[in-house]
Formats: sequence, C-alpha cells, structure tokens
Amino acid sequence: MKGIAILGATGGLGEAIASRVAKRNPVSIGFARNKDKAVALAAAIEKNGGSAGICAVDLRDSASVRNFIDSAARQWNGLEAIISATGPAIPLCPLSEVSEDDFRRIYDTDVFGAFNVLRHGSDVLKGMGGGSIVVLLTTAVLRTLENDGMSGGPKTAVAGLMKQMAREMGVHNVRCNGVAPGVIDAGIVHSSFEINQVAKAVITDCMNKTPLGRMGQPHEVAALVDFLTSADASYISGQIIAVDGGYSA
Repeated sequence: MKGIAILGATGGLGEAIASRVAKRNPVSIGFARNKDKAVALAAAIEKNGGSAGICAVDLRDSASVRNFIDSAARQWNGLEAIISATGPAIPLCPLSEVSEDDFRRIYDTDVFGAFNVLRHGSDVLKGMGGGSIVVLLTTAVLRTLENDGMSGGPKTAVAGLMKQMAREMGVHNVRCNGVAPGVIDAGIVHSSFEINQVAKAVITDCMNKTPLGRMGQPHEVAALVDFLTSADASYISGQIIAVDGGYSA
C-alpha cells in the first residue's frame, strides 16, 4: 500500500489527521522543530497497528520539501496523497498593526511553502499515475473575519495556488482540494485566548456567528481530509470545503 506524506503533523489538527489516515495507509510525518512530538506520534501510530516514519522539513526551502516528499515515496514504495496541515504563528490584530517582518515571515511560510508542496507534490504524484493533495486553509478564505488578515490573506493566496494546480494537473489524475476549518478546539484557539483581548475577541466573534454554536473538534476536520485523500473522493478536485459549523454560510 502506498503512503501518505503529511506536513505539519505535529500541530493540533495535523496530529488528528495523521492518526486518522494512518488507519489505512502508512504515513510520513514532516516536522519543522518539534521532533519529540513527531517521534511520539509515530510511536502511537505504530502501537495502534499502523506504520509511520518522521522527517524534518522546512517549507520555505524547496530542496527540503522535495527531499521530504521523495523520501516518503521511497519509504512506502509510492505515495497516494500529500497533506499540508501547516500554519505559522500569526498575530490576531488589525492589518494596519501587522509588522513588515511578520508579514514577510507569514507569507513566506504559508504561500511560498504551499507553492513548494504543490509544485513538488504534484510532480511526484504525476509520475505515479495520480493522487490527492489536500491543503488546510481557514474559513476566513470564504468569509472575511475582522483582525484575522494574517490568516485569511495568505490562505486565500494558497487557495488560488491550489485551484490553479487542480486545473493544470487534472489531466495527470492529480486532485487538489482545500479544507477550511472554522473555530476548532485545538492549536491557536487555545493559545490565542491567553494572548490578548483582541485575539480573544476574534475567536469569540467567530463563535457568535457560527450557526451550530460550538467549536469543531479535530476529528471532524480529520474525517474530511481522510475522505478527500481516499478513492471515494476520486471525482472531487479544485474545491474548498469548510468545516466551520456554518460560519461561512
């Protein structure tokens, strides 16, 4: 069975996604800095009967991304899917208050990083007869959220790259889709409540505008990613699908 390469698997959503897809495919866990968590996640997957490997990867470095994807393909005798669940730390504040350094750092990681994943990933999957690429976005690409410009802006650019690649690589049976989570009970939602009142207000406002009236759970995002990387989604490509409790409706 071919493998699945996952970038950002040590994050809150990435861990849930890796644990879910590892039930049917071996996985390669890409990590930026948190090697200990990557090792622990791989061990947990193997304890539950799956197969997992780990590899350091720098999204901003084209050669590093290529090496990760190529190494995963070699390890599992091919790849069925590539998942990017990455996202840099962002300030939740008015766009006018974002520093030039933060702007460059976030766009470099998010947008150039996604370009590297889509470019190298689609090339590798093309050579294997096709496959699926899924990138995690944000519900802010579907409905603008105040003070969330450093999430919505770069992820909107990533969504554009994803759609372009879906259009151009479909002839090679390479599917590309985006998953747009809303307020999920993981990651930045936890830390942001402790940062400042503006950050807390962003999340509270989003929750107040969410029809289902609750936070989503990581397993609910993982279930959609699992589906999109499976054969059951073989005619779905170029789509942005929200997991946001109706916020973007």
